[in-house]
Amino acid sequence: PTVFCVSAWNDNGMTKVVKDNRNILRTDVFPGLGWMINRRIWDELSVKWPLAFWDDWMREKEQPRGRSCIMPEVNRVYTFGDRGNSVDNTFWRLYLAPIRLNDEEVDFANIDISYIKMPNYQRHIADQVRAATKISVNEIQSSQASVRVVTYSNQMEFRSAANVLGIQPDFKNGNPRASFGHINLAYASGRKTFIVDTQAYSKIQRQEENWPYLWAGSDVVRSQ
Repeated sequence: PTVFCVSAWNDNGMTKVVKDNRNILRTDVFPGLGWMINRRIWDELSVKWPLAFWDDWMREKEQPRGRSCIMPEVNRVYTFGDRGNSVDNTFWRLYLAPIRLNDEEVDFANIDISYIKMPNYQRHIADQVRAATKISVNEIQSSQASVRVVTYSNQMEFRSAANVLGIQPDFKNGNPRASFGHINLAYASGRKTFIVDTQAYSKIQRQEENWPYLWAGSDVVRSQ
């Protein structure tokens, strides 16, 4: 029981930073749009559902308890306007208007997506991170490596990398938006780039398998 929700929305689904419309991701941060939960999760949450601000409440560690949401790399839903809602114009222009909406049919029934299950997924990501070329923030636009990794030690360093790439730079309850185990995926000029917390990176390099849960809190639901 490691799935908290399934969503058709990727917070970092802007056209210039996504590429593969067949790819599925996990995120520790509740996406908030185009989502669904199963009956078991609803029964768990409904008894304490808040009267307001339920989206931020869903991102508090006490709700997912280490479970993650499944989402596509390329969005299957789109937010249609910046009027009559709580989004300011700058945020809309930078992160919502450029969202890429998938326009190509993908038959997932005939694609092997077993990697999305846990613990397969954390191994799938860790293998790519270990194999990636480590670069600095200043090399994001110039490095010719096809798969790169940029590490960060604090929120300021993450925001620097996020701003260069053009992904959302903010944190939700201690987690970067759209991240899994403090790892984000984005493309720069078509080159796959992982932005990875140094703690997670060190554990991945040592092939330790507890890195996805470093920021999950004490009451964690792990795969059985």
